[in-house]
Amino acid sequence: MLSDKYMYRTGNILSLNELKKKAGLNSGDELIEAIKITLEEKSKGDGVNISNGEDINPENVDRKEMKITVKIFLAKSDSKSLEEAVTQVCEVLKSDIIESLVIVLNKNENTEDILPSLQRFWTVLEEYFKKGKLMSIGVSDMDTEKFIQLFNWANVKPNIIQINLATCCVVPPALQEFTKQNDIQLLTHSDPDPILPKESLAEFFGDNAELNWVARYQVHLRCRGVLSSKGYLIRVDRST
Repeated sequence: MLSDKYMYRTGNILSLNELKKKAGLNSGDELIEAIKITLEEKSKGDGVNISNGEDINPENVDRKEMKITVKIFLAKSDSKSLEEAVTQVCEVLKSDIIESLVIVLNKNENTEDILPSLQRFWTVLEEYFKKGKLMSIGVSDMDTEKFIQLFNWANVKPNIIQINLATCCVVPPALQEFTKQNDIQLLTHSDPDPILPKESLAEFFGDNAELNWVARYQVHLRCRGVLSSKGYLIRVDRST
């Protein structure tokens, strides 16, 4: 069985008038609506690099005035997926540097395999960090014990951890204390799990589609304190 690789870009969703009319969407519904709009406006063609216009215009913005934050939702355990996602985001945003990057692992993995998988991904992030491509790195939705184990193991320490208050109503006291002692940003989020459900994946890309990763980026202008660009990249494999 052969597999074709497809990359889908929503472009800057802040420019999508249809999406502006649907205020209050959570990130999962926002992603689904953005994909729907993108696929309606662009013929699939060969499926490679479908997008809705420019994400940013670097000619009009001083890079020093931009802060790029990225969250990558990984559906596979292959560390090459992470490398590909970082590379694609940098290409789309025409930047060699990401100020803040957080990764989310596939929750379907065996709990005992989470830490070894995360360590493989973390080794990739550490290399980017050492090269100056990532300024701040972190993880999302890890239990306290596993996060502390990662922190103690890592050469480049995670300085961000995100937790979902929808599944964890109260921040664990042990995590609060650990992040405070180690100067780690403890942030909350409301991203659904998974970010793109199987039924939506099949609806948009076919029953033979398999999600590889989703990356969400946001570009803030420091001087004005505004969000200037936000978008999603989706990498899908389709067997033939």
